[in-house]
Amino acid sequence: MFGLFQKKEKKPLYIHAKDVFAIIKSDYEAGCAFCLAEFLYHGRKYEMGSCLIPNSDECRENIYFVFNGARYDTFEDFARNAVIDGVNLSGSAEIIQITRAGIIDGEEMIATPWGDTRLKKHAIDQP
Repeated sequence: MFGLFQKKEKKPLYIHAKDVFAIIKSDYEAGCAFCLAEFLYHGRKYEMGSCLIPNSDECRENIYFVFNGARYDTFEDFARNAVIDGVNLSGSAEIIQITRAGIIDGEEMIATPWGDTRLKKHAIDQP
């Protein structure tokens, strides 16, 4: 009975990097911004995703991309420069752990990465 109100531990969401890039690209092609996701790769924290130019309509022309603090105006530049330790993550089967997702203005819009059904669909077992 006492266990009913215990806080549930957040289960890590592991995913292939290329699957996250595919989701970001698909959203962009549909004229939507994916938002930002924070992830761990080899124990280090990074951030990537797409954002909407403030106070603008949501369409492809108003979306830009972010990878580890750098801004890119096209998906192609974003994908080409998404490199960590010589590994380009955009087409890589490297496994990353999503720690936060749906980040807008520094705030998480979903409580756990598992709340994004597209990430959840591509999740893999713990490596």
